[in-house]
Amino acid sequence: MKMNELKLVYFSPTGTTRKVIMEAARNIELKSVSFDLTVHKEKKPSLQFRKDDFVLFGVPVYSGRVPETFLEYFDTLKGEDTPCALIATYGCRAYEDALLELKTEVENRGFKVIGAGAFPTEHSIIRSIGLSRPNKEDMKTIAEFGIQLNRRLKQKENFDSINIQVPGNTPYRKYSRTPLYPKTDVSLCTECGACAKLCPSGAISTTDPKKVDKKKCIACTKCVRGCKQKAKYVSNFKMKMAYKKLTKICKSDKAADIFL
Repeated sequence: MKMNELKLVYFSPTGTTRKVIMEAARNIELKSVSFDLTVHKEKKPSLQFRKDDFVLFGVPVYSGRVPETFLEYFDTLKGEDTPCALIATYGCRAYEDALLELKTEVENRGFKVIGAGAFPTEHSIIRSIGLSRPNKEDMKTIAEFGIQLNRRLKQKENFDSINIQVPGNTPYRKYSRTPLYPKTDVSLCTECGACAKLCPSGAISTTDPKKVDKKKCIACTKCVRGCKQKAKYVSNFKMKMAYKKLTKICKSDKAADIFL
């Protein structure tokens, strides 16, 4: 079967998952079309793919799970026994049930998983953990993953015989939200609204960007990184507590896990 296009469907608040998925895609010999679900959209885009498309799904791991914000877009997701591969990036702790959850969700919507990979990256909150990852060696591994997927696409007339198994447990671990919600320094905030536009979960009001809805916030810190006035910040006390906890349970020398 001749493949049509490579579709990239990803969620990447800090840009790291995008970097990983783009490196893999660069080694797949198909014209690509991107669906960046990082920017919050009230109206969900149609994510319907044909049998001759190849879809790469990419997500960061939050609390060992697929981000709820990403799964909200799956209401419109539909495949026609469409081949796909999965990419999960995680901040050097563990990806736990994320790959299994993502695999189950896409298979339930008409996709055939022909490959998967979990790649350790710089931690999104405590950036000294896994600092500057993916590094040069990581990028070689990610590129090789893309090469292997490209080879598989060329070799198979159909993918029925492929049975990808990924680690994880059901029921999935409880999805817990980190308490590291951003605050606003009102003396610095100019109410430009840039943070509201950046927020992937719609947690910041466009009319009053000083406010953050904690029920919607996923603590990705994209608003903190993107605020030119440095008005958005996370409590120093909470950051110190997070640093102490995470440096004990995260290992910066984690290696990628690939399933083909």
